Amino acid sequence: MGSTSTPPHVLIIGAGITGLALAQALRKHGVSFAVYERDPDPLHRGKGWGLTIHWSLDAFLRLLPQHLIDRLPETYVDPDAVAKGENGNFLLFDLRTGETKWKVPPAKRLRVSRERLRRLLMDGIDVQWNKTISSISQISETAVRCEFSDNSSAEGTLLVGCDGSRSKTRSLLCSLAGNETPVRSENYQLPVRLIGVSAALPSRIALKMRALDPFFLQAGDPATSNFFWFSFLDTPINNDREDRDTYECQILISWPYRKDGSNNIEIPCHNVDKIKLMHSLADGWVEPFCEVVQSIPEETEPKIISLEDWPTPPKGSWSNLGGTATLVGDSAHAMTMFRGEAGNHGILDVSNLLEALIPVLTSSPHSPAKTQEEVINEYEDEMTTRTRPAVLRSRKACLDAHDYPSITADSPLVARRGAFEDDDLEYLLN
Repeated sequence: MGSTSTPPHVLIIGAGITGLALAQALRKHGVSFAVYERDPDPLHRGKGWGLTIHWSLDAFLRLLPQHLIDRLPETYVDPDAVAKGENGNFLLFDLRTGETKWKVPPAKRLRVSRERLRRLLMDGIDVQWNKTISSISQISETAVRCEFSDNSSAEGTLLVGCDGSRSKTRSLLCSLAGNETPVRSENYQLPVRLIGVSAALPSRIALKMRALDPFFLQAGDPATSNFFWFSFLDTPINNDREDRDTYECQILISWPYRKDGSNNIEIPCHNVDKIKLMHSLADGWVEPFCEVVQSIPEETEPKIISLEDWPTPPKGSWSNLGGTATLVGDSAHAMTMFRGEAGNHGILDVSNLLEALIPVLTSSPHSPAKTQEEVINEYEDEMTTRTRPAVLRSRKACLDAHDYPSITADSPLVARRGAFEDDDLEYLLN
């Protein structure tokens, strides 16, 4: 490892998309690793929803072994659309008139089922389930130790926190930074409420939406500033339901929730009442948007999503324990889904980290390669610089989505996607 003969062994905390992509890349390069996941089993998270891999697609493919790249079509939401070269247009509609208001600039992208992609990335990976991290400590210049809530422990030469937007690893490393004013590791909750469902809709309804876009679309209500998101999760050719002539669809409705608002809409306690609320929120919408929401069966199990983020703080806000620990993905930069970029930044994190780290992990002890600490510091410098504005762009996109007059050509909600610097949005933190 550059300056030590200790055999490299990477502890990956979290078996989501970024953690498993990291595991596959390490496996591809012959580097020892272990994956620890707090969930009790692979099915604990349920079926999951969709994921768009767009500007990080090339980086993602570089991480994977060829046999998994060859199997990626298994994860596609609509294999036929991909085969035809359809990328979709990512349109934003007016829910009262049906008018197309905005079109997000198209780009090469893959729309996949998050659950099927996660299952694919587990191929050949021995995930250790029911492992909730409880402490981290550096035990030598080149070694790190973590303990889990079941009193087990693990040691390695690098620990990578990939444990999601409410990362325990983040909390532990922030507490170890030794800053006079500790960085708040908890997420910020945005003033928005959201209910979502996954529902199998009959083709006669789903095809009306597919005529607008084969993958996904979004829409705003100028009368209420409520917001609507729709995407396909499968098609009749790749589902295993008894009624094959259906499309599994992801349907989300969200609305502004002001701290001082006297007319705030509260989320009901019972599932049937949550579905009834979704039905009522679609009153006044034009077709096919209203019909899609009204078609959600009352027995459908809804999911409440708390819209939160964690703007990446300056370098040094968490301790990397002399280069033996770091964060990637949502653990380092939790962001809302309103620009569809969280997963893409997580993939780029893994790609950038591995590109710099592999030469160190695979070099001889006496080679002139950089030290692991240098590599981790450089990775964190780039990552924090890139992702802090990305988190704030996604926050602004979420806020604009729920303030209809703010959806203009300058809004991050409809602007181009990618890893780039733009206008200063630090005022959103005030």
